[in-house]
Amino acid sequence: MKPERDNTLVDLLDRMLNKGIILNADVIISVAGVPLIGITLKAALASIETMLDYGMMEAWDESTREWYKNDLANRNGIIPLLEGENISLSMFGYLWNSHGIIHEWRPGTWHLTNKRLFLWREEMLFEIAIDRISDVKVMTEMHLNMERNVLILKHRDGAARIYVSDILGFKEAVENVNEKNNGKTGMKEYAVVNPGS
Repeated sequence: MKPERDNTLVDLLDRMLNKGIILNADVIISVAGVPLIGITLKAALASIETMLDYGMMEAWDESTREWYKNDLANRNGIIPLLEGENISLSMFGYLWNSHGIIHEWRPGTWHLTNKRLFLWREEMLFEIAIDRISDVKVMTEMHLNMERNVLILKHRDGAARIYVSDILGFKEAVENVNEKNNGKTGMKEYAVVNPGS
């Protein structure tokens, strides 16, 4: 019986990073039957997101987020604003980026202005005019029995997944700017939903 598909190194690496590998080993070094040295090895190998889903490295994640937040605040002094543009909200957050086997949350500072929404980290990571946003909804994702709310921002060219600490406040601010620009709300109202239901 032939396998349906050949596993490649890329498939193995993708599975290893997404699911993780736990190594558990006990080694005893003996000389002439007398145990001299005992070694216990425990290691987890996975992507950072997978480890955080399992509840590992939370202290590191917290300190790294705080460091990024402070560092980005210090380096984001010059933000490229358009003429007549005013920032109504700035918030540290993430944008989901997925290319091939690379899946990552890209950190930066979200800026909501009277004309556009953009993610800035010394360069423009994402940018969209307010009038191009068609829908905004909050979705609850389940990752290993842990809930995480993300914002799904639909626009004419597709959709973007956004994570910030105050999802509902961020959603409301985007809707308010859109309503102010258009004179009426152009976005649909959504409740928090679970994609599995």
